[in-house]
Amino acid sequence: MAVMIPDKPPASARKSVQLMFRLLRGLSDDFRIWLRMEPLRTPGFLVLWRGHHAFLIKIADTSQQLADRALQPDFLDEEKITAESLEESAGFREVLDPEDENLVRCLLVFPNVDEETIDGIEKLRTEDTGVAFLGLRQRKAEDFGDHLKSLAGAAVPQPVLLRLRARFTPESVIATPAARVPLARRGAGESLQPAFLDLTQESLAKLEIELPRELEIEARRFETRLVTGPAGCGKSLVLLHRALLAARLNRGARLLVLTHNRPINGELERRLTAAAGRAPRIEWRTFFSWSWSQSPHRPGSMVPDYRMEERVRALMQGHDFDKLTPAFIAEEIGYLRDLGLDSLDDYLALERTGRLKGLGTERRRAIWELLRRHREEMARADESDWHEQALRFRDQARRDPELLRKYEFIFIDEAQFFAKVWFEPVLASLAPGGQLFMAADPTQGFLKRRESWSAAGIDVRGRSNRLAKPYRSTRRIFGFARGLVEHRRTLHPDTADDLDPPTDDELGTIDEVGEEPRVLRLRPQAALRHLGDELSRLRDESPQLRGNILILHADSGATRGVAAALGRKLGANEVADLDDRGSPPPEPFCSIARFHSATGLEAAVVFLLGIDTLLEAEGNPRLDSEARAERAAAHTRLLYMATTRAARRLVIFSRHWPA
Repeated sequence: MAVMIPDKPPASARKSVQLMFRLLRGLSDDFRIWLRMEPLRTPGFLVLWRGHHAFLIKIADTSQQLADRALQPDFLDEEKITAESLEESAGFREVLDPEDENLVRCLLVFPNVDEETIDGIEKLRTEDTGVAFLGLRQRKAEDFGDHLKSLAGAAVPQPVLLRLRARFTPESVIATPAARVPLARRGAGESLQPAFLDLTQESLAKLEIELPRELEIEARRFETRLVTGPAGCGKSLVLLHRALLAARLNRGARLLVLTHNRPINGELERRLTAAAGRAPRIEWRTFFSWSWSQSPHRPGSMVPDYRMEERVRALMQGHDFDKLTPAFIAEEIGYLRDLGLDSLDDYLALERTGRLKGLGTERRRAIWELLRRHREEMARADESDWHEQALRFRDQARRDPELLRKYEFIFIDEAQFFAKVWFEPVLASLAPGGQLFMAADPTQGFLKRRESWSAAGIDVRGRSNRLAKPYRSTRRIFGFARGLVEHRRTLHPDTADDLDPPTDDELGTIDEVGEEPRVLRLRPQAALRHLGDELSRLRDESPQLRGNILILHADSGATRGVAAALGRKLGANEVADLDDRGSPPPEPFCSIARFHSATGLEAAVVFLLGIDTLLEAEGNPRLDSEARAERAAAHTRLLYMATTRAARRLVIFSRHWPA
């Protein structure tokens, strides 16, 4: 059976296109066929046989009656068609360069006309233009495949095939992926060839992308689809290309892209705009900016995360919490609100999935009481923290779901970082018949608290696909990241066992070996000076890397100072702080972000700073064994994520490496 992309024809496709689709699907497995998503007047199918012989097929819906008139001698018949007029309407030249016309076979197919009439029309042609006419009546897939093979000429050169695909499926062209940015200057006239989604990625981006017809909306309230996979497999690419195609094919539809933080939100919007050539009609939001924009009652002030522990410590005064630390309790009460628990009874019955520290009944009662007092205190002071903001938005969605803005398409990238309580308003915002599409890496903190999708009220049974092949990084970078995970597992047994680094076979599929990652054992100030000098050198020697250099810092409080120091070295507009709420420079040479903001980001060159702060925190003598194991597991995920942001070069500053 042939590989078809997409796997199913759109429901709105003409009957003749659906007939052709079924026929082509029946070809042997050495055929790959693309259906053009926006046909207009151009050919509807691109067929590759054995990867080197190309055919363009256009469907002609001409009836048998009208085709018969082409054979009649009445030249005054206004409805008469000619072989030339049929050929001119096929539009093959819209996707073919003139110099390529003799390499690619063009077919004009008539599903409603018999072979005898087609043969007669062929004889009327005054010249051979390379377009073959073919009837489909009673034709079987095997016969059609044999006919295509008989028409095949010499193998089409790879550059021609790439040009053809770029014109036929422009929605599948990747806009300069980081993995393809050269580390050294290229010679004059040397250029990059276009890159495409792989067949699995492209099929997922196009599958059932159209909205249902009105009669089907009530039968399908909304539809959910999930794509998962490890770092660098192209999950975000699938989401971006699907969003772009949804905007093009569903005129007037409202589209929303949600992420968990600003850096990845801005990066996705930039990449989609680059792929589209212009900004499509899509609303880009972090979950909290989206919820804030629809909240009728906004608090007077927000309590930042770093102050939560101070608040909890004050509330703990005079109460016995049986050696539980303020940091643990602050994290626990956030966890409870992320789950959306409504009562103490719910908490007492909770299994606390993924939580290493056990809590008995009395401890839970004490924590629940502290949570109640914390919420009351915030209400009196007209304050909120981010967990509370999400919970209030969930409650608003329950009370007044009709007040929420409605969208036909909602896309969530890095969905594993969405808390359970976030999904209820998301689902309530889907218009009847709408689609929710999510991309997630479960190894990076499943649903923020390692909950199941069904526990979040989302049914993805039979509608989940996994991408496995790593693309972003070189073989040596991925191998380095895998070695890091294996080393950490020897130091901290039974932690981060859900991480899924590439296997030997998967590493073997990566074409580029690349350079070995470097570890520089420098103190923080020396590391910063070395980084500044390295960036200055790269700017002078490798201008093609502009915008494709990323600095990640494990110490969340240090990024602003590092950005300022590098700005003094390189120039203020040369460094973008992705965590800064202000507008970034238009074309910075490099960007900086916290580790916690980096999921989903990528760059050709990545520098890692502040790792020693993570390693030292694991040795904190105040931590008991359970807390230390939980922290080590979280750090292993962070380190693996950070190392796999690099596509071509990775540089680590750490005195205590290996981690």
